[in-house]
Amino acid sequence: MDRMSATIFVTGSSGCIGHYVVERFLNDARYQLVLLMRDPTKLKFDPAKFSNVSLVAGDLEHIEVHQKILAKTDILIHIATAWGDSDLSTQVNKDKTLEMLGYCSDRLQKVIYFSTASILGADNHPIPEAESLGTGYIRSKYRTYAALKSSPCAAKLITIFPTMVFGGDAHHPYSHISAGIGDNSKWLRYLKYVYFDARFHFLHAYDIAGVVAYAVTQLSGPQDLVVGNPVMTAKQVIADLCGHYGVKIGLRLKIAPWFILGLIKLFRIKIAPWDRFCIQHPFFEYNVVSPATFGLKTKYPTLRDVL
Repeated sequence: MDRMSATIFVTGSSGCIGHYVVERFLNDARYQLVLLMRDPTKLKFDPAKFSNVSLVAGDLEHIEVHQKILAKTDILIHIATAWGDSDLSTQVNKDKTLEMLGYCSDRLQKVIYFSTASILGADNHPIPEAESLGTGYIRSKYRTYAALKSSPCAAKLITIFPTMVFGGDAHHPYSHISAGIGDNSKWLRYLKYVYFDARFHFLHAYDIAGVVAYAVTQLSGPQDLVVGNPVMTAKQVIADLCGHYGVKIGLRLKIAPWFILGLIKLFRIKIAPWDRFCIQHPFFEYNVVSPATFGLKTKYPTLRDVL
């Protein structure tokens, strides 16, 4: 490796956001990319075509195998996560993350860690309900963030809190949301008659990668960045989706949270405590940043651009 270049160790590069992030640094002589990969066949590009990319086989569960590489890491971009609904998520997401950072040396300049905006309240601070009511994944993200804030790397930490993530095409894996839009568009024939009083943000993975690239080159820790475009209402989202798929909208009825919870009780539908909490508190509104915040171009500023 070129000693004049910085080594970036990336986890989660085979996912949607990971592909867009890695893409920003391909063939950039300033950086040597080391990609931790459980399954290299999931990459949608040929790493052999890029002189600054190397793959290491493995996962977070066995991160101790890569102690020597981590000791020579200058920048750590940690995107990988365990999605399970159990405390195993905490063991992987928190314990293995802290273990991985423990193998890094004083050479480490910054850590860019991906959390989730789901653990935050309107003031961008973690909410205790994420710990007491959250799924295994949500609890693990809450606990990991708290642990990192009191860890030796806290001064080098830039935490990225994605809101809703769109993204994917022939060259990038689809996010969970983008993958489900087409399959569920059939429900618009019913949703066009109703709307929900909810608000939330989204950001395309391409633009998330733009924020990450800016953080690598221009920012230093500690910082918390909730990434998203300006807030949208659920009513506008349904309207945009109907417009995209050619579904005409007429009179619409507002559905309140109590009505949804009433139907759940009436039909004896089992939902998790976290799902109930989210229905009762449907305003996922934060102080957000996007590429435009830093004087860059946001490629997908609206949902219509994404569609």
